[in-house]
Amino acid sequence: MYYSLNTTSDICLSKPDMSAISISNPSPTVYDTSPVLNQVTEFPNKFGIYDKFLLKYPLVSYAIVILYVLFVQWIGPAIMRKRKPYSLQKILIVYNFFQVLANFYILSGGVYSIIKFWDSRCIITRNENFDELMEMIMQYGYYLYIIKFMDLLDTVFFVLRKKQKQVTFLHVFHHAGLCLLFAWGFKKLYLALGFYLIVAMTINTAVHVIMYTYYGLSAIGPHVQKYLWWKKHLTRIQISQEDSL
Repeated sequence: MYYSLNTTSDICLSKPDMSAISISNPSPTVYDTSPVLNQVTEFPNKFGIYDKFLLKYPLVSYAIVILYVLFVQWIGPAIMRKRKPYSLQKILIVYNFFQVLANFYILSGGVYSIIKFWDSRCIITRNENFDELMEMIMQYGYYLYIIKFMDLLDTVFFVLRKKQKQVTFLHVFHHAGLCLLFAWGFKKLYLALGFYLIVAMTINTAVHVIMYTYYGLSAIGPHVQKYLWWKKHLTRIQISQEDSL
């Protein structure tokens, strides 16, 4: 049996009525983040962070860094050239363990903040604790800023103990650069604020607690140094910190 289609009427090929087809394309939800972003940019003025001494007088920070570089590279070595190295044992013990306490204070605050604000870790997320998070970031950030200037004493002690070989370019660049980075960062605060900053400060201070614990114990004397077998891991910890940040 054969079927023959001789006319177009045998087959109905009608063009579909597109007007009868409804394509749903809802617009994406848009969140108004401008109030939150305004809070971020206005935050330093709101909490008076720029009234802090080192931020109110930024030239002081720059002057300290310049004097630091001049002293550890030229002035200090010239003064110590004909002098015997200073022991500084008691000073080093007090200094290192003070650093441990100072860094641990910021570390504990950082851990507390991470736990409390974990669900609000995106800076543009609206939440009732936004101002509290920002205030804690600035509080601990400024404390860490001060500590970075204290860290400059590490190099000064090297010079006074005539350990000039440890005053390398990278060592000086690291300490001076961090001070300048913090000075710049507070002026460009709206670029750096956020949950990430708390995490970075926490990791940094955790590493410094370990470092200064080692330095403090090492300064006590040989009878303690024999227990510091974990010295070889310090460099790995520091490198891991840089990678994580």
